[in-house]
Amino acid sequence: MNKYLPHVYVIPEDDADRQLADGFVDHHNVDDRRIKVMPPAGGWRNVLKTFQGEYIQTMRNYQDACVVMLIDFDGHVDDRRAEFEQAIPGDIMPRVFVVGSKDNPETLKNALKISFEEIGKSLANDCDAGTSEHWDHEQLAHNDAERQRLVDAVRPFLLPAATPV
Repeated sequence: MNKYLPHVYVIPEDDADRQLADGFVDHHNVDDRRIKVMPPAGGWRNVLKTFQGEYIQTMRNYQDACVVMLIDFDGHVDDRRAEFEQAIPGDIMPRVFVVGSKDNPETLKNALKISFEEIGKSLANDCDAGTSEHWDHEQLAHNDAERQRLVDAVRPFLLPAATPV
């Protein structure tokens, strides 16, 4: 990945979230040279610690870097989102995104009856097509504003075929 071009780091909470992210990256229109899925952090608090310890300075050094923190909200959407937002410095806030399942990816997988990777591909397909069919699922609908902000920020370089000329 060229750090001097627009790119995305994904920090997944656990292996299920990593598989979701890998599925997203595997979508046929995603430019996989512009996104890197990091190893699972081992819990949502560790995602935040990893971000604070490793990515704040990286983002300040590379103005085209974005970070997606992929977490399980475990039924505490408002509290967790507030905690993350409070920890993100204002100067990089426009390039940092926090998304995830309302409960956990396993609940989403059981509801959709497809693999984590297929869920990830379906979410990428929605972003590619400009739709929100899978994002509108009750386990993901709370991400709507963050999803729209994320798509606006990364679609031009991550899904270049989808971006209107």
